Amino acid sequence: MATAAAVSAPGGNHARRRQWRYTWEALAHLPLLRLYVFPCPALPAAIPSGGLRADLRLEDSLLLLSFSLAGEGAPVALRVPVPRVLLDPAAPVECRAAGDHVEARLALVIPVDHPVVAAAFPPLHGGEPPAPLAVRDEMMSLSTGDVHLYCKNCSARLTKQPLRKIMEMPSVNWEEVADNWFGGCCTSFGGAGEKLVAQFINAYGRLEGTSLLDTTAITIETDYLEADLVAQVACSALGSDFVDVKEATSDVSAGKDHTTGKIKLKISEEQANITAAHARPPSIFDEGPIFSSSETDGDTLQTDQSGTCQMEIDIDLNFEKSKNDCCVENMDESNKEVDLSLVDPCHCCCANEYSGKAEGKTSQMSSVNQKKQTVLETKRDYKLTKTISLGSSFIVKASNLLNDFEWVELLCGQCSSPLGSYPSQFSLVPADGRVRLFKCYTSTELPVTGTHDVFRGHTLERVFVNLLLEVAEDEISFRTVVRDLKTKRPILQLVLLSSKAWLASGCCYENDIDGSHGTADLQPSVKLLYADYSNASEADVRIVEEWSSKYRAEELYMMKRQIDGLAECLSSAMENFPVSCSSLEGMHLSSLRR
Repeated sequence: MATAAAVSAPGGNHARRRQWRYTWEALAHLPLLRLYVFPCPALPAAIPSGGLRADLRLEDSLLLLSFSLAGEGAPVALRVPVPRVLLDPAAPVECRAAGDHVEARLALVIPVDHPVVAAAFPPLHGGEPPAPLAVRDEMMSLSTGDVHLYCKNCSARLTKQPLRKIMEMPSVNWEEVADNWFGGCCTSFGGAGEKLVAQFINAYGRLEGTSLLDTTAITIETDYLEADLVAQVACSALGSDFVDVKEATSDVSAGKDHTTGKIKLKISEEQANITAAHARPPSIFDEGPIFSSSETDGDTLQTDQSGTCQMEIDIDLNFEKSKNDCCVENMDESNKEVDLSLVDPCHCCCANEYSGKAEGKTSQMSSVNQKKQTVLETKRDYKLTKTISLGSSFIVKASNLLNDFEWVELLCGQCSSPLGSYPSQFSLVPADGRVRLFKCYTSTELPVTGTHDVFRGHTLERVFVNLLLEVAEDEISFRTVVRDLKTKRPILQLVLLSSKAWLASGCCYENDIDGSHGTADLQPSVKLLYADYSNASEADVRIVEEWSSKYRAEELYMMKRQIDGLAECLSSAMENFPVSCSSLEGMHLSSLRR
């Protein structure tokens, strides 16, 4: 949403001090600068009726507007700041009253994004133009030294050790581009993209200490996370694993004889290490079984013929046994098996960190990590491996949507604001030993969003818009439905109107002749229509489903928190347009920064 400095309330005694909102708009395909002026908040009686005049004063960057309102004798006078663009002073200013607002049009000499405009009007007061969201530029900035990551909301540090090796991650759709390129020059390169992507995954999966950068996030190993984030990931796994332990022991019958028994559980090595790391497990232990030892001295590691790594843990369990109950003897023989190929195949280095045994065992970690990467290659199909290794839950296209794993949200340990996500398969631990920290929630330097912060230009709406434009260009589709990644329910309905727009919005006061008028800075944006179905009825949901099917709308999946943030941005930006312009066929006119 494009905004300008709001004008302060005028001083002195004036007959009226009503506030009016202005919005400047420039579109790439039109040589015009359009102005909307309307009362803020909207007043039903404030309808321009006549006497409309406009006087452009380029030397002061002002447009003086005067008009009369229906039922009022005194005219309204407004001083509207004009954006710093190249206007044609010889062209007349076109004005008209359009129901609930006044509209003016000024002629442009050259488009607002022309390099001459940027050279003629440099940013004021030490400001800078919006930082481009280019991965290559970010790679150059991040390769100059050690990098720490910080929460953009509370400035808390997220990494306990600096990131030293960062490389660019190919897009999830990279194989399609490669296939098109190879297919265009030689038909013998069938599946070339798949082979290239598979080789990349195999290569970086064995490179410990390597972080991956893409358009939405930076992917890092859990070894680099601060303790509070590591504990958050570990507790997710513990909460899942020990519920199974409690369920396994809940069927023991109560009798007169008190006996101490043991249960042998076969769990993955990762979960065993996580268990040993926590002297105080989750609250479920208050009611569940008690471990006889916090260490794994009595544990035995076994590998079956299929390569599944299992850990037997003896758990002392106090229970009451009746004379006729034979379940105790059967309990020793019962076990719970978890296939390592399904649970966290690339997570050994992270598990060693949880258990406090990672230091001094780099070679051992590397060896086990390679074995697990081999499991990843052999046990999973290519599409699943690619989506887990290269994917991010910021936006998931329908073609990359799989039900074999889920995305788990990662929150800041200090302020609980969102940070990113990680893929999980059955265990709620990272399926590849890495987490994705979204750039819109992360900073690379302090102060956050400062001039040295590489991710300072990344906001939720800018990252979303850039991906939306990429999808629209690839799919030649201007209709989009954003769905909840978990429930698959449609939440936002979008129609892209203009992919290259520049907007500036602010407020001015009626009859404020001597007051400060502020400035209006055009910001790159997109114009779109949207509808929010977060609280819609089932009938409304069916309508948007039919609309999506009829127009073959592109379907994008996002996590609920990110969708709510987008809906808030769209609702706020809707206030920058008059009511008469902001509704069309049940959808609202709005904008997002790009």
